[in-house]
Amino acid sequence: MKPTALALSLASSLLAASLLSGCAAEGGDPGETECEGDKCDDLDKPDSEVPDSPCDGIMVDKSGRGHEKVAGRLHDPLATAVLMAGDDCPVTFQTIVAKLQKNDAQDCQNTNGMLTRAISETAQLAGKGTSYRTVTSRTCGGRDNHGLLFSLFGVTSTTKTLPKNVEMIAFDATAGVFNYYETDGQTLNFFGNSTDMLKGKGDDDDRRCAGCHVGGGLIMKELRAPWLHWEGDTTTPGADTLVKGNALLGTKSNGIELEGTVDSANSIWNPKRIDFMKKVGDTKELLRPLFCTPEIQIGSGGPGDVSSVPGDLLLDPVLNNFPSLSFDNADYKALIADNGQEVAGTGKADTFFPFAFPHRSSIDADYVQQLISKRVVSQEFVKDVLSVDFTRPIFSEDRCSLLEFVPSIPSSSLSGKALSEGMIANIGTPPAGSPAAELVAQFKSTGGWESRVSTFTAACEARPPKELLADILKITSLLRDQARERQVIEFEESMPDDNQSVAEGTRLHPVTCTITSDFVPVRAAGE
Repeated sequence: MKPTALALSLASSLLAASLLSGCAAEGGDPGETECEGDKCDDLDKPDSEVPDSPCDGIMVDKSGRGHEKVAGRLHDPLATAVLMAGDDCPVTFQTIVAKLQKNDAQDCQNTNGMLTRAISETAQLAGKGTSYRTVTSRTCGGRDNHGLLFSLFGVTSTTKTLPKNVEMIAFDATAGVFNYYETDGQTLNFFGNSTDMLKGKGDDDDRRCAGCHVGGGLIMKELRAPWLHWEGDTTTPGADTLVKGNALLGTKSNGIELEGTVDSANSIWNPKRIDFMKKVGDTKELLRPLFCTPEIQIGSGGPGDVSSVPGDLLLDPVLNNFPSLSFDNADYKALIADNGQEVAGTGKADTFFPFAFPHRSSIDADYVQQLISKRVVSQEFVKDVLSVDFTRPIFSEDRCSLLEFVPSIPSSSLSGKALSEGMIANIGTPPAGSPAAELVAQFKSTGGWESRVSTFTAACEARPPKELLADILKITSLLRDQARERQVIEFEESMPDDNQSVAEGTRLHPVTCTITSDFVPVRAAGE
């Protein structure tokens, strides 16, 4: 599955396949959700124990298991109504939808059960119809919008015949996982489920979707207002014509609604993901979304003229909201012109909603909050970790490197106190001024985040606005380049590019709010 509008990077680590071979039907912590009827173990049964289906010999197992019989193992709406039903195996978007209209026609919402959102990186800038991708949900049988999703590529407002190839995600409510599919119009591919995505990409196109769906859930790159490239705070030229001109797309929706669909789906999956990782027993991987940056999203400076710094660009909201640092929009426009900034192929200096920048993903932020809710970690432990290199809320190799010191702790004994004590023991005597020394000092104290954040933000507010803005644009340029290395950023037009050359590791100094490329400790041992 190539990246999609849903595939909202790069797998930070490949977990051993033997550890991720399916849910355990027994064991685990008290209160954790277990597999019902062993259905989440069906992916690992021998072919002899799997029911025949019309798609045997047509559907290819690219989950890494290499089974001959695939459809009979699956229990989501697509498998039940299409892949296992009747005596035919449809392999195009059109024939799959036709079979759904026959076998999945109860209590359908919207037009024919279909709700479509169109996304284009160029139509809003051009002020006219260009090319689009679509995300369509089929909501029938009492399912939520995330129950069955389709993504089409390369359509235009004048498209009369939709592509045959389509990517599909279907939610198995019994096992609590998403299943990932694709058809090229001839062959159906199954790339695995949510827990398979946690292994990362495999060889020979296995688990291709894991390159974007790193956390196993749904991804919408532009998830927050003003929903860059989606309809929401603006109208996308050609989108209405596109949806109205193709009956299979049903009713038109927008980025506002899709945000709710994606957020609610991931909030259902994340607890299952945590339970699964606890059963696997790899504490480092369980905590990776706190220390590192598995997934990203793209935010912007909002509609209209840009006159302040987007908060998530420079500070994680868990620590504090970055103050509204105001600057002159004329200075912003002059600086991006000096930097040679341009949205590829459009002749425009900025995206429709200007000041596009990558930031921490909502699925990772929700995952960390659910770690707290499940008492795997404490709020203080989370803030202690995020306080290290806190002026880089994403892409901090200094903070991510600390993951190696996370101790292996039985899931029944996990707590913020056990983790901090175990990390202190594993770190031992760290080099003075190192990220590890900073974390140890933080663990051995109480609080203190507010004062350090206040020192930083006060220093930023004291700087001349245009001078500070010039430095922030350097950091933004570097973040965009780092984001483009992720598979999920599949289109050049997603964010502007420029001619700045910014050293790796560039960040704002946590005390002076000036540019530096070095880690700067702000807490001494024993403070």
